[in-house]
Amino acid sequence: MMQRSILIGLLLIMSACDSSDFSVLDNQYAVELTLVADEPLPQARVSMLAPTDQPTEFKDVAVTNAVVVLRTGSTDLLLESVIAAPGMYEYLGEEHLVEPGGTYTITITIPGLSTPIKGVTHVPSSVEIITASRESGTYLSDERLILIVLPGVANDQNQSFFTLVTESLDATMASAVPTVLDFLDDDDFTIEDFIISGSPIINEGNFIKFSDNTIELAYPWIGVNFFGRNIIYVNSLDNNMRDFVRSIEQQQGGDGAFGPGVIPNALPTLSGAHGLFGSIARDSVRFTVLPPTN
Repeated sequence: MMQRSILIGLLLIMSACDSSDFSVLDNQYAVELTLVADEPLPQARVSMLAPTDQPTEFKDVAVTNAVVVLRTGSTDLLLESVIAAPGMYEYLGEEHLVEPGGTYTITITIPGLSTPIKGVTHVPSSVEIITASRESGTYLSDERLILIVLPGVANDQNQSFFTLVTESLDATMASAVPTVLDFLDDDDFTIEDFIISGSPIINEGNFIKFSDNTIELAYPWIGVNFFGRNIIYVNSLDNNMRDFVRSIEQQQGGDGAFGPGVIPNALPTLSGAHGLFGSIARDSVRFTVLPPTN
């Protein structure tokens, strides 16, 4: 659950397309799977597309009879259907940690579908936060968090692409920063909507780069939604994730979560389906945000 919440946070800038016109969609299926370097294989989601103009529960469009296989090198990794969670597929074999810098392909075979769904992702190399300038800082002050980071780069990239994701560990109405408190006065929003926040894509060319290939990242205060303890994640994106997020940045804003069977129109990362098959590498640091004293 934690991994999925962080990945959703990474995609907070994405939104489902409002259009219910599926005449331009030549595929009927939606797939979601994001690998994380150095971490176990996550669950995959496979479903039919569902119109966005009518309420639909994921179980109503879930595909339960697919054969989902990941392959890296000469190793096949079968993801099996989860009986208790229709449409979800998980790996039950011997432990497999996603290989930093590795290449993974996915093949999804669905009865009645003449051509398998396929995709490939080149996983970024490991991300490492070498140093963090401080453990705490006063909100909107000069006490900013400065990170020295060894970025992750995939084997088909010549530079790194990042998002910064912030997860609050002390999210309450009393700890909300003023801008978030204004939203919470609206009945359309809850505290849960702001526990995780994500930045747009940034590339290493925007920061100071040192001779040892590390870069300096200055964490922006705009990423903070709550005073107190926060976890700051530095995520390096593969090209699939980068292209997917960038294409959604050009559409309208939204809460970033996929509706049941709904994947926003975006640059394709799969053949034969909509959605996302991508990968990231990440590291994290804890940072306590103190309220201003005045």
